[in-house]
Amino acid sequence: MKKFNIQRRARRLINTDPQRRCYNGCHFKSELIWTNWEVIELAVPESKLAQRMDFWRDLNAYAVSQRGEAAQAEFRAEI
Repeated sequence: MKKFNIQRRARRLINTDPQRRCYNGCHFKSELIWTNWEVIELAVPESKLAQRMDFWRDLNAYAVSQRGEAAQAEFRAEI
């Protein structure tokens, strides 16, 4: 039986202003970038992989509905 690791990467708001200005938590200039892939669940059996991937995607959909597009994440499974 194959075991998979579930990985995710998220979008983060990065201050790209050369002078690093920030007023009341708002950056003068910023952009959303993707982070590196990180493991969030280890050794998931192949029989439960679809269920676990659905769980993480549903959880992320809820986060996006509450916090906006900046909470968006991508998920993948690797052996």
